[in-house]
Order: sequence, then structure tokens, then C-alpha cells
Amino acid sequence: MKSFVWMFFFIFACHNLIQAQNRAESLTQDTTLTKPQIGFVSKTYNFGKIRKGEKIVTSFYFKNTGTRPLKILQVQTSCGCTATNWTQGYINPNALGEITVTFDSGAKSEIVGNQSKVMLVISNALDKEVKLILEGEVVNGEVKNN
Repeated sequence: MKSFVWMFFFIFACHNLIQAQNRAESLTQDTTLTKPQIGFVSKTYNFGKIRKGEKIVTSFYFKNTGTRPLKILQVQTSCGCTATNWTQGYINPNALGEITVTFDSGAKSEIVGNQSKVMLVISNALDKEVKLILEGEVVNGEVKNN
């Protein structure tokens, strides 16, 4: 039964990732710009309720909707419990990129309760700084699904 639940979760997660990529592809280019422009499908991800010690991995997909190559220079996090990885190099106009975020709820003892982790994306885009937010709740004990 446990393997069935994990398989269902995996299929559901893959389906959501494909949908997010498709939404990123549908972002339209602004041909009036003379700079790169970063457009995100969503700037917030709510992971719901998890048990203390679990890790959450999610991706924020973006598209260069400007007319010049885009480069992510840095992604700063608000907590040592959050790590990031992103598309390196230049992202051409109309091309997609990805920022992967890993939240480790077991990284620090005080991580319990409502969480809101901010990632600051710094790039050469028109909007040089963009905030992404990872939010949810970390509980001690068992997580009940409603």
C-alpha cells in the first residue's frame, strides 16, 4: 500500500511539473523591450503541511520574455534551511529556465509552525530583483490529510 501511495505522489508531482513548464512556455515576449525580462509562472509555492524532518523540492519556472539574453546572477535565501540551484549561463529570448528550491525542515530545531521562506533572484533583467516565496506548515508528529 505504501508503494502505491508513493507511486501516486510521484505521478502527481511529474504531472504538475509538466504543467508548470507548459505555462512558462505560454508567457509572451515583449518585443518593445531592449533588455532581458524574467517572467515567472508563479512566484509562490505552498507546500501545505509536512512533518518535521521532511524535505520539499520544487521548481520555479521562468521565461526570458525580453529581447536580450538573460542571466541569473545569484539566488539569495532567507534561511540556511533553504538551498537553490538554477539554470546557469545565458537564457536566450523566449527560452525557459528553472530555479530548483530545496527546503529541509530538519535543518534547524526551531523550524516548526508556519513557514515563509524568501528567495531573492538577482539577474540582469529589467526587474533586477524578484522575490520568490516558499510557504507552508511544519508540524511535530503525524500529518493528517483532509
